[in-house]
Amino acid sequence: MPLAELDLAALRRWVITARADLDAYAEALNRLNVFPVPDGDTGSNLQMTMRDAVDALDEEGPDDIGAAAAAMARATLVSARGNSGVILSQLAKGVAEVVAEAGRQPLGPGQLAAILTRAAELAQGGVSAPAPGTILTVAAAAASAANAAEERGCDLTGVTDAAAAGATDALLRTRTENDVLRRAGVVDAGGAGYLLVLEALQRVIHGQGGLALTDGAVPEWLRVSSAQAPDAGCGAEGAGGPAYEVMYLLDEATPEGVAVLRRTLHSLGDSLVVAGGPDRYTVHVHVDDVAAALNAGAAAGRPHRFRVTRFADEVAADVAPVRPDVAVLALVSGVGMAQHVRASGGVTPVRDWHDEHALRRVLGRQTLMLCTSPQAREAAEALAGECELEIVGDNAADVVAASVVVDPGDEFRRICRDAREAADGVLSVRVVGDPGQDALMHELVDLLAESTAELLTLVAGDALPDDRLAQLVEAARADHSYLGICQITGDGPDTLLTIGVE
Repeated sequence: MPLAELDLAALRRWVITARADLDAYAEALNRLNVFPVPDGDTGSNLQMTMRDAVDALDEEGPDDIGAAAAAMARATLVSARGNSGVILSQLAKGVAEVVAEAGRQPLGPGQLAAILTRAAELAQGGVSAPAPGTILTVAAAAASAANAAEERGCDLTGVTDAAAAGATDALLRTRTENDVLRRAGVVDAGGAGYLLVLEALQRVIHGQGGLALTDGAVPEWLRVSSAQAPDAGCGAEGAGGPAYEVMYLLDEATPEGVAVLRRTLHSLGDSLVVAGGPDRYTVHVHVDDVAAALNAGAAAGRPHRFRVTRFADEVAADVAPVRPDVAVLALVSGVGMAQHVRASGGVTPVRDWHDEHALRRVLGRQTLMLCTSPQAREAAEALAGECELEIVGDNAADVVAASVVVDPGDEFRRICRDAREAADGVLSVRVVGDPGQDALMHELVDLLAESTAELLTLVAGDALPDDRLAQLVEAARADHSYLGICQITGDGPDTLLTIGVE
């Protein structure tokens, strides 16, 4: 059933659906990326920016739409990558501003039109030299169509449909409105990503599920581009432009300081976007003089979280990825496990392991993968032959034990040996589905009875309530007062509980 208003649950579904769509189309968007620089990363930038928005909602757990919109705006601003990621962050800021103005209440058709209008205005205002036929064009067209529909008295569904249709038409026109895109015969990659986000909203408002990418279905913007789409990084345009992309966050800046910064960076290079404010800005620019760009930020306020990319290196990476010598990865499904693994200091959590392309990107020449489920292990095994690969574990307790002993600075064979030995020393049970609290208690008691355990690890999935986990901990302590107990919440939706003893 179509939705009459956009509430907290719908906002969460929109962000999650948009992330899934950007994951599905990331490589296609990368291949279309020829403007402003043919660096083949627009899809990846949008994907990573939206991924952090989803993570922020997971980690903060906001209980109203105002808090959720604010969390999403903060996360996308801080994590924005590339020109397109910065502009996507302005959509999130538009959502947050309109929600705040609406008194943190669910949003109707008028508020949705206001969101898209504010997003287009923020994006346009952040770009120093807007060019025709870009993501800005698509955002403006979506806003214009949404406002026209709202003025005609359309409901939320009608306004959303109009915005998506307006964005689609504008995206197809980018092939002729932008000289670089016309020569390449493709639509604007950033604009296509923006449309995907709107279409995700459209499906949520219509009460539909599923991905935008389905078998046999190729969107018109991709179909008309595919015949001439260049390989990522191989376009001729941009070869004589600046050599570096520079990004950083800027705090403690006054409006006057930001204005001076804009003028200075505009004189140094191109593709300048300064977005956010008033407390924090994200700065993106293409320059040859990196030091001058960083010094301009220091003169305006407190720059931090620097990211500098040399385009020549990025193009080379598309041809032959530059991998670290050693990578230690944990394939996890939930926020809690990701945070626990990250805190170990030696292991990188990977939550999007279902995406083979994303998983391949983080491989090292030698890679140890710690797996929290049989499905994660299958995903790891599918990459056999991509590198020197060692796979350890098939449940969260194995990963917890192995992550404690891993020293990424050690020799690879010793890293793998230590991880294997730690995982082999764990007696574990992984519970899928909910058999009831009594059954979980029996699993716990039986497992403790089978060993002379000194450490109990309980990793709760997203569906196990805190009070039920607390009951298990209390029972274990009552009968085994000597036990050390490690409890982790947030193992994702697939596993109810993992119990490990060692």
